[in-house]
Amino acid sequence: MAIGLSLLAFLLIIIYGFEYAFMGKTYAVSTTWNKRIKFKVNAQQRFVLLLLATAIVQAGAFSALLLLVWMGLLIGILFRYGIQMFSSPMLKIYALYLCWLLFSLVLTSEKGYGFRVLAKYLFPFLVVLVVSSVKITDIFFIKALKVSFIAGVIINSCIVSMKILPIYAIYNPILWWQPAVIDVNPFFIASGLLLYKFSKKKQILFAILLFISIPIVESVRTGLIGIGVFFLAVSFFKYKLKALPVFVLIVASFIASILFVPTVRNKMFRHTFNSAEEVINMSSNLSPDSIDSNGRFAMWEWSLNTFYEGNKFMGAGIGQMQARFYSGNHPFGIIKIAHNDYLQIICDTGQIGLFLYMLIIISFVWHAFIIYNDKKNNVLARQAAFIAGTSLCGIMATAFTDNVINYSLITLSYPYAFFGFALVMKSKRK
Repeated sequence: MAIGLSLLAFLLIIIYGFEYAFMGKTYAVSTTWNKRIKFKVNAQQRFVLLLLATAIVQAGAFSALLLLVWMGLLIGILFRYGIQMFSSPMLKIYALYLCWLLFSLVLTSEKGYGFRVLAKYLFPFLVVLVVSSVKITDIFFIKALKVSFIAGVIINSCIVSMKILPIYAIYNPILWWQPAVIDVNPFFIASGLLLYKFSKKKQILFAILLFISIPIVESVRTGLIGIGVFFLAVSFFKYKLKALPVFVLIVASFIASILFVPTVRNKMFRHTFNSAEEVINMSSNLSPDSIDSNGRFAMWEWSLNTFYEGNKFMGAGIGQMQARFYSGNHPFGIIKIAHNDYLQIICDTGQIGLFLYMLIIISFVWHAFIIYNDKKNNVLARQAAFIAGTSLCGIMATAFTDNVINYSLITLSYPYAFFGFALVMKSKRK
């Protein structure tokens, strides 16, 4: 059954993706607030809507192949319709980073795994290029925003429903698993906040509470960090240095969750503490060894010694780390990922690779910040930049303890698509 459902999801995306990308000229799509009122979108625009609606689909055993299909469709659109390049430091640095990955691919002995890793970094870059080559109108942007938000509601609702209904056998072969969803929830929160600003519909607030509550109820520390960093970014984007009190409040809230929420507290430490007072009394004796990292610290240390030492400048070669973990030739049982993207980058591509990738993130967020705070820009361009920049901060914060880039179809397509929206729409001055 699982293989059948995975194959069905995979084939449907191929069929509709090809149709939307290359067949037909215009389609009628309902507007955001009234389904009876339609507006026309061209093939490129509807393809972007399809991507935003179905990025939550993993297609089970076909997930790697699905990513390649999406990349093929994106490249096909660029060849058919051309590339509209907008001036952005991030795009230039990203292109340089991809060149470095290609150089590492030439040198690595694990070319198969190296290509698989390269594809996950290339995908977000292609998303930006395609989206920034599409005509973005105000009504289309709002439609894309609502489609993305509804996708978040669907997949988060499924996570909750699995606790009540026996739908795991259906969910698991089709949609992305829980860690990937929690990693991308900062984006769904950001999109919900903007939709609520437009519509004032209370059900949107309930959905936002759902996105926030899942990592709390499930005691997912990575998700809590991501959401916390997201709200820090929101405060900085809106209030700049005046946001310092908000920063303190958010950090205090994170610490309070560790101290006062039993499920979070018990998952954080190796030893069981019955109250916040016990943690405080033992604080002088706490150390990194006291934190329950689920073996991550030992795994990271082993990875650095195996791949990074002796290859600090250029790394061991792209794909080397994934090849070793997938083969099981390591002392950590059946684990196939190291749960740290930055660790994998520095092990595979060295200090140069990590430096370039950090520049990508910094330039992305900084350019989004500049677009948002330039009041001469189109209002929706500013909002698109706000969503992209703040959500990427939260998403990439989770990459310190999870493999966000491994799930790039769901985790990175949304912020990079909205960064593309911002690049297009900022050219429409007030």
